[in-house]
Amino acid sequence: MNVLTPVPRLPSLTGIRFPLAMAVTVCHMAYVSGVFTGPVRGVLSVTEPLATSAVTGFFVLSGFVMTWAHRPGDRPREFYRRRFWKIFPNHVLGWTLAVGFFALATADPPLIMPTGDSPGAGLANLLLVQNWVPDADVFFSFNTPAWSISCEAFFYALFPALLVLARKIPVHQLRPAWAAVVLLILVLPLVSSVITGPVLYDWLPINENSLWFIYVLPPVRLPEFVLGIVTARLLQTGGLPRPTRAWLCLPPLAALAAVPLLPSQYALGTMTAAPMALVIAHLTLKDTENRSGVLARPAMVALGDSSYALYIIHFPLLLIARQLLGTESTFTPGAGLLLVLGLIVLSMGTAWTVHRYFEQPLTRAFSRRTPLPQARGAAAPTSLGSPREASATETRSDR
Repeated sequence: MNVLTPVPRLPSLTGIRFPLAMAVTVCHMAYVSGVFTGPVRGVLSVTEPLATSAVTGFFVLSGFVMTWAHRPGDRPREFYRRRFWKIFPNHVLGWTLAVGFFALATADPPLIMPTGDSPGAGLANLLLVQNWVPDADVFFSFNTPAWSISCEAFFYALFPALLVLARKIPVHQLRPAWAAVVLLILVLPLVSSVITGPVLYDWLPINENSLWFIYVLPPVRLPEFVLGIVTARLLQTGGLPRPTRAWLCLPPLAALAAVPLLPSQYALGTMTAAPMALVIAHLTLKDTENRSGVLARPAMVALGDSSYALYIIHFPLLLIARQLLGTESTFTPGAGLLLVLGLIVLSMGTAWTVHRYFEQPLTRAFSRRTPLPQARGAAAPTSLGSPREASATETRSDR
């Protein structure tokens, strides 16, 4: 059986984080911001499924990277410490900016997706438990994108146990397990489609309870994270076929073509989970074979490194900008385009600053791996399919 030799870095998986984060940023800046009205806003609605698919990509990528970078001997306590210092400080910074905005703002920003700002919602948001409340004024409160970090926190809490279970799956059963997880992901929107509830937004064809279940509730999003785990195990054991670049185009295209024919819940990223897993596997193979493409170039890796800061900081900046521009302001398409581009550039610059001078110093100080003791003369790991698998494997995309 062919197995992969471990490599120090998977730069393509760091690089891909930037377009994923940018898809969410563009959707919020161009569509959710309310900068555009009329037909232009209708056209920009296409950014919404791109953003939801990007979030799915993040969930799958997280499961994959956690598994790929795990070393035998890693203790759960060490894992949780590293996760905390990589995730929580930036979250608190974004939360503080959002809370400060709502404390000082004289009127609600004219977003097409209003943001809750009650004290209880603020506390839930800070503690990353907002997703467990089926109320959009809570799970989309203050710094709205933090809802996905609430999901990630749940995934991380379960990861040590999930990895133990994944490693107990016999190699010959990994492909059926992968298919079963994909099937579960595809069935859950059907369950959501029969859930009734109040209308949330006039532009959203999904009621509040259905949206909460299929898009926000952490256990329902967990299979996407698990898909990443199983994909990594398949790759580590040589059980995943090596798709050609042309073949990789087929699943995403088929998924996009099928979405209009299915219940609206399928437009929230579900259809892209399996294609994203295949893309991640393909990029990993290219990195391990020293055939990395544009995503592994230094500029893309640098942008990928600051992608979490971009994801968590851009929304408070949007709130502040919309307030400063006036809640009743309207813009021509040309002026709106310049405004959106300016906000994106501002967000990227702020994200780089946060990553360089806030996130990096904290992770370097508190999020380093504890060196594992090794017996004298111990051999270096020879493959990711061996009992010592991944012991030398790290990735900068391990956020």
